[in-house]
Amino acid sequence: MRQQWARCIDEVWALMAEIGRQTSTPAPGITRPAFGEAEQRAMEAVTSYAEAQGLNVERDGFGNHHILLPGADASLPAVAAGSHLDSVPNGGNFDGLGGAVAALAVVAAVRASGTRTRHPLRVVLMRGEESPWFGTAYLGSRLMLGRSPFSEIGALVRRDSGRTFADHLRALGYEPGTGLKLTASDFACFFELHIEQGPLLIGAGAPVGIATASRGNIRFPDARCRGAYGHSAALPRAYRQDAVLAVAELALVLDAFWVGRIATDDDNFVATIGQFTTDRDQHAMTKVAGDVAFTINLGATDPATLAAARSVLTDAVARIERERRVSFELGAEVGTAPVPFDAHLMDLLARSAAESGIRSLRMPTVGHDAAMFALSGVPAVVLLVRNQNGSHNPDETMELTDFAAGVSVLAGAMLKAAA
Repeated sequence: MRQQWARCIDEVWALMAEIGRQTSTPAPGITRPAFGEAEQRAMEAVTSYAEAQGLNVERDGFGNHHILLPGADASLPAVAAGSHLDSVPNGGNFDGLGGAVAALAVVAAVRASGTRTRHPLRVVLMRGEESPWFGTAYLGSRLMLGRSPFSEIGALVRRDSGRTFADHLRALGYEPGTGLKLTASDFACFFELHIEQGPLLIGAGAPVGIATASRGNIRFPDARCRGAYGHSAALPRAYRQDAVLAVAELALVLDAFWVGRIATDDDNFVATIGQFTTDRDQHAMTKVAGDVAFTINLGATDPATLAAARSVLTDAVARIERERRVSFELGAEVGTAPVPFDAHLMDLLARSAAESGIRSLRMPTVGHDAAMFALSGVPAVVLLVRNQNGSHNPDETMELTDFAAGVSVLAGAMLKAAA
């Protein structure tokens, strides 16, 4: 069976490289828009490989594709794995795609070896996980699992094309309500291999990580601070209503809260001011800024930590408004709750890694399709693979040896679960 594993890993690694070449852009990086032509090319390449391995491919009405390898007991739900095929604009080639082809490598090798598991094995190839395209994430998995009705999100507009989700879906030949229909009860559990999107595995010298939870978040995507414009040389500090310094102070308050969490051995909180913009029609080097648009993104694996961060934010806004004579308009709050992953599946991954002599690290992760399975009552877990240059950028990378280690750990855990 070892030969089948090695062959399938090498083949899907080459498949990823070819998909990367097909979906690269003149600007640096990879761009596979959700429910677009590049994502479709990736899907066709992956499913063509599956069919060449003698695997049967089905599709649902939401653009997701499925590969089922029957088990000895057809009445049992499937042990499943997979990920998404879209990317962020000018991102990397492995985010999502690595997990999709890793699951395929496992199932293709199991079939080639003649191994028969008790539970069926299922590969799930999903679309539309990334949020930049339609302003919301997990479209493929949410629709497949019934977490969102198509009537609720079909009218969403893709930001680069100006066309609706329904238009894009139907242009690719899919019709909601047709094709393969699955529910949470069809899944015994779900594994998702994904590149790590931060530096923890590099720092720990571990090839793989086992995610304990998906961070929840509190987000304010349209926040503003309004002060008053003034002459930079003529306005003493006591008379200023400086919107830049007000937002900067708010950022430092959130950073101080973060430092405090670390001091209590809780390093699962993150705070980001991702956008910070003065008005280009008003700002100047010699003017005190009177208006700043910005965003806030707070994340944690513990709901109590998120609640505490919101309280700190609220108190800081009130104090800074009073002391600096500015006004904050945080706008609509959006976000998701933290999602813990299944303890038994975490243990299966840890056992699989130990049996293969592969070092693993338990750690939190960000949002993935696996969270949608967990929220739907399907035991789920994420296996992270070491990635040298972060994620969502053109320099995203992964070593073949680390990918092979991840596939090995994934395979061992899936086979244990399917037995």
